Amino acid sequence: MTSSHFLCHSPIFTPSPNIIENRSLSSFRSHGSSFFDSKSRNRRTPFVRFMVSARKQVEIVYNPDERINKLADEVDKEAAPVSRLTLFSPCKVISLGDVIKFSLSPSKAQDRLSTNVPGVPLDDRNLIIKALNLYRKKTGSNNFFWIHLDKKVPTGAGLGGGSSNAATALWAANQFNGFLATEKELQEWSSEIGSDVPFFFSQGAAYCTGRGEVVQNVPPPLPLDLPMVLIKPQQACSTAEVYKRLQLDRTSKSDPVTLLEKISRNGISQDVCINDLEPPAFEVLPSLKRLKQRVLAASRGQYGAVFMSGSGSTIVGIGSPDPPQFVYDDDEYRDVFLSEANFLTREENNWYTEPASRSARGSSSQFSQSIE
Repeated sequence: MTSSHFLCHSPIFTPSPNIIENRSLSSFRSHGSSFFDSKSRNRRTPFVRFMVSARKQVEIVYNPDERINKLADEVDKEAAPVSRLTLFSPCKVISLGDVIKFSLSPSKAQDRLSTNVPGVPLDDRNLIIKALNLYRKKTGSNNFFWIHLDKKVPTGAGLGGGSSNAATALWAANQFNGFLATEKELQEWSSEIGSDVPFFFSQGAAYCTGRGEVVQNVPPPLPLDLPMVLIKPQQACSTAEVYKRLQLDRTSKSDPVTLLEKISRNGISQDVCINDLEPPAFEVLPSLKRLKQRVLAASRGQYGAVFMSGSGSTIVGIGSPDPPQFVYDDDEYRDVFLSEANFLTREENNWYTEPASRSARGSSSQFSQSIE
């Protein structure tokens, strides 16, 4: 099976015995991320009011972010040339992506991951942790990290957000360790994490064969500023269930190389955007088929092509950043995720750069903080 992918961006003092109030407010939460271990998490955050004199009160509010920054500064003093790193982690179609912050941990025992998304695993089930474990296994590095994942790419969308996170983590680990591995080695190792991960070590457009792990860079066949819109309903498609229903004898007989040449020569059109996972995905989630049909019917030439990304459930419209009006008017799509996007590339030996501006509306932009 072959496929083509495009990547489209307060003072400290000792209180006197005259303290009149010392209480904790367990409801106080910081707006930032935290990397406390389980013992720290169980402590209530203190709000302490001291009576310094009969005429003056001083309030000290403990700020978890401040503590983390001070600890990170201490790490910086003893660290390698790179001790903090913020990287953009794009999804496999385009410029929509997550932002991941890495800091060297003083611990030589484990990584600590936090995220803004409830429900995302923070242990070695997460592909970021898998990637860091793999890097240490391959290189013998003993660096561990504090990581915060600011997630924008919705899960269960067929956009490869988790695979991108894994590739980004491998790239980050390699930077922290003074480039012990080449890009090619990172790409080869990454296939042990998942079939989609090697693609992200391409330069943004690639012809992928095998399970997807054989990656050949190709020139971008379409203009990088070509606008598109992503429309993802709340329902997600089970990748396993979609592949379970895939019937190889009913897949397209079109040669992917021929299709790629046609796109490069004539531009985008509906007949060249073939995704063999659409029929089984539409069986798993019939409402997804109806969504695609409605987008096509309402587009009136607005989009050069409409197709499903990966194993779903994102529908992509290429040619305009604007969704059709019915997704605003119909209550069925009230909670749909929407994002405008463009294609994205990167230069060799450089990671992807976050676009200057991105627009997204929906569940991913409304994620609440989850720290475990």
